[in-house]
Amino acid sequence: MRRWILGVPLAVLIPLLAGCSTSTAPPVAQPQPQPESPPAVATLVGLGDSIPAGDGCPGCTPFVELFGDQLSGDTALPVQVANLGVGGWTSTDLLDSLEPGAYDADAVGAADLVTVTIGANDFYTELDDYLDGDCGGDDGLGCFAPVLPQLQTTLTSVLDRITELRAGQPTAVLVTGYWDVFPDGDVARELYGPQFLRDSAALTLRANDVISEVAGSEGATYVDLFSTFKGTWGDGDPTGLLADDGDHPNQIGHQLIADALSSAAVAGSGSTEVSALTSSGWSPR
Repeated sequence: MRRWILGVPLAVLIPLLAGCSTSTAPPVAQPQPQPESPPAVATLVGLGDSIPAGDGCPGCTPFVELFGDQLSGDTALPVQVANLGVGGWTSTDLLDSLEPGAYDADAVGAADLVTVTIGANDFYTELDDYLDGDCGGDDGLGCFAPVLPQLQTTLTSVLDRITELRAGQPTAVLVTGYWDVFPDGDVARELYGPQFLRDSAALTLRANDVISEVAGSEGATYVDLFSTFKGTWGDGDPTGLLADDGDHPNQIGHQLIADALSSAAVAGSGSTEVSALTSSGWSPR
């Protein structure tokens, strides 16, 4: 005779109850998926005037991007480039753009490498006096003399601001000079004559001396573009490196500037590895 509990045969219910025993095996820990870390990326920020901006050369890739490509090509660490060059900017304009909270300031605060090309436009306010023959001075360049200490003061403040924004983080700062602060080559020769080329070269060397001195005193690396465009003795014709306006680099010129930056990076660190450029072993030259 079968026994029933609440209408269910006992022979059926016993196995079910056994399967519902309160004694259970401890749960087996399941491996949890680990969140993927974002890929490491170095950031290069280019600051300055129309030269890094690539003005005057439609379709050209500016030297800031080319330098970033060279860095990316020499290391497994990708390099993100922010080219913040603005045509017409003076050193004062650049300093103003680095006020805390400004877009450019935030970009610099996150940068591992910074290039700075600024100062040529500071001299344009006196160019008309020079062209009119009213510049003064024994060499005819007297009207430009007050601009040099002003550039020194403002550029020093720019590099100080970059240091403040980076807040002690390792940063490679490369500051370029100029091949000419005014138009050069065939265009300038035809517009203004050979004496203008000689005077402009002399003024450019003085401006470069200021830029180089400030870079050195602020722990940045100075990158000479005068000899890059005109040769060791400064007597070369840069026309083939300039855009049609004679005032900006063409694509070949931009490539030469990028190459000069890479050479300076190697001289400062012994490597173009981004980690070497931004380490405590970086040695400005």
